[in-house]
Amino acid sequence: MTHSAIIPTLFLASLLMGCQPEVTSKAESPVAQVQSVTLSMQDSYPITHKFVGRIFHPQTSDLGFEPSGTVEQINVELGQRVDTGQTLARLDIRLLQSESRQLQASLAQIQADLDLVNTTLKRQLSLSKQGYQSEQQLDELRSQKAQLTAQSQQLTANLDANAIRLQKSELKAPYSGVVIKRHINEGQVTGAGQPAFTLVPEGAVEARIGLPVRLLSKLDPNSSWRANVDGEPLSLNYLGQSAEVDASTRTVTLRFAVAPDKRLLNGQLIYLEVEEQIASRNAKVPLSALTAGLRGLWSLYVLERLDNGDFQVERRDVRVLHANDSEAWVSGAIVDDDSVVATGLQRLVAGQRVQIEANQSQLDTAGLESTQL
Repeated sequence: MTHSAIIPTLFLASLLMGCQPEVTSKAESPVAQVQSVTLSMQDSYPITHKFVGRIFHPQTSDLGFEPSGTVEQINVELGQRVDTGQTLARLDIRLLQSESRQLQASLAQIQADLDLVNTTLKRQLSLSKQGYQSEQQLDELRSQKAQLTAQSQQLTANLDANAIRLQKSELKAPYSGVVIKRHINEGQVTGAGQPAFTLVPEGAVEARIGLPVRLLSKLDPNSSWRANVDGEPLSLNYLGQSAEVDASTRTVTLRFAVAPDKRLLNGQLIYLEVEEQIASRNAKVPLSALTAGLRGLWSLYVLERLDNGDFQVERRDVRVLHANDSEAWVSGAIVDDDSVVATGLQRLVAGQRVQIEANQSQLDTAGLESTQL
């Protein structure tokens, strides 16, 4: 066969092949598998507030000398434990000692004068009985005796006051505790009532925390209180509240007793968690069920059942009322018992046909029930 005869034959064969019916099979795309969660509508949602307060020893005292003077000796240091009656510091008492000697000398002189007057008065009374002494002289002696007696009493009182000042020149611990501050140094002149040490007692402490007035009516004093110090949970017992609003923080201070087995420092920060229920129709969903919507809204993918048993994805806009690290409380175009896609929203579009995974028909919704305050 010549070359010119081969070409028409090949052309005819290609035409015959083109007329055969095309047999192609396109594999149908598999239906996406999703996990779902059933919505349970509720009338309120919880918001957890965190308030900060301080640990406080109720008997914390700023101790100081009642009389003024120069600090002569300091016997304790910061952080030292002291016992009841232990001497913490002393003032220079030389001036008081000198004053005491002067008063004692004056009192001795007055007493000598008083003894002389008593002796003279006794003698004059004897002469008066014999008619040798006038009543005027006796009255003068009686008056002199009264004056000396009054002076003696005054000096005795001054000596007592001097002894008290000497006693108070020693600053002693009123109770057992720990010195947490020292405000004075040796040689320093301290004024009357000026703090010298801050002493906290050993034993149970209190927590004092400020809360807004609006929350007070919603709290149950007998309920359990959740608090922590440096991340360690604490058990608190409600003791009471102040009768006024703090002008700087606009809060009311609540007092709580802390378990005595906790070793806490005065002034340490404590964090209190208070749950408040906000009245609003809502449903709780996992954060993974939300996708960004338009105009600041969020969206859920609601599952609408089809006749063949599959589901179709329908996008519903919702508003997030509150959220935490894992869940959100939403309101919007949703009703009770709606089924929504719980996770994997990035691979879905509105109108897509899906199936619920065979190993779960609905996610357990018990964890999505609201915890009441």
